[in-house]
Amino acid sequence: MIIKILAKSLHNLLLPGVLRLFLLCILAYVLSWSILAWVLSAFISSYIGVTGLDGLIFHVIGGAGGMLIAWFLFPLLYPILISFFDDNIAMIIERKDYPELPAATPPFWPTIMHDVIFSLKAIGLNILCLPFYIFPPIGVFVYYLLNGYLLGTQFFRMAAGRRVNVATARAMESNARWSIIMTGVAISFCATIPFLNLAAPIIGVAAMLHLFHALRGTPAQEVLPPR
Repeated sequence: MIIKILAKSLHNLLLPGVLRLFLLCILAYVLSWSILAWVLSAFISSYIGVTGLDGLIFHVIGGAGGMLIAWFLFPLLYPILISFFDDNIAMIIERKDYPELPAATPPFWPTIMHDVIFSLKAIGLNILCLPFYIFPPIGVFVYYLLNGYLLGTQFFRMAAGRRVNVATARAMESNARWSIIMTGVAISFCATIPFLNLAAPIIGVAAMLHLFHALRGTPAQEVLPPR
């Protein structure tokens, strides 16, 4: 089911309205990542006390380290980044794939402050897991499982919050925990692949929207073969 959902999500990127928002998302992504990488690089470089040629080398290494850390931490800021676009993206996809649905109500979960708190908690958990990340085999498993859980839960709540109340959403989340986590792992994996990471926030919104409707039993638009 997850592969089918991801395939539908990639197809949704080509929808005219989503494509326009995708380009805006890329601009916001590049700008936000550049700022985060610059802040982390400056922070690391500020602790380097070596001067001269050796200092230059260490500053370059520190800058590269900041960019690398930003690369792996930035997906945790996706909920903040996509919160400006998620409802519009969901409306476009639902009009195309679930045309029988009535208009959605405003979401009860996704707010900027809620997304900021989520991202701070997620970054804190990843910092606590840094000792595991030192060992590649274990680190890769822990990174994707932890962030798959975090991103999966947050993106699912974004999708569910548009259509059902809190109690129903929590019940669905509890019953489909592993489907949500594995979809989150797929989103997290996309977020670490060059170029594909530019589309990862929108893929996350689309994938969780399709997963939510699949769990809810929403009938999708039937595409009949030509006669």
